Amino acid sequence: MHRSRKTWAFILFALAFGQQSFALTAQEFFTICASAEMPCAEHPILQAYVGGALDLMATLDEKTPYLEAPYCRPAKELFIVADVVEYMHANLKAYAGENAMLLLIRYLEDRGAC
Repeated sequence: MHRSRKTWAFILFALAFGQQSFALTAQEFFTICASAEMPCAEHPILQAYVGGALDLMATLDEKTPYLEAPYCRPAKELFIVADVVEYMHANLKAYAGENAMLLLIRYLEDRGAC
């Protein structure tokens, strides 16, 4: 089986059959990028991963007024999945053992700063 197919199969298996929640580390995010035969920002699994997180952020921003927004720029300007994936890929080494979503938070802080 091709290397990227093995990675996809592993991720889909873990998501479908994992007994605990699946937290993707920045290193695993990098591994998916490195195994793909396409630009990281175009990878469908990473786009789905980041897109789901952005959807959650937008929901929290809209439905929980007691939380402070992590960004001040309009979501329409920030929530561009390919830009987020590229940012995450460019900053992976500093967060290799951490949850990859920390990079999403850093993206929102850096690009949507108040």
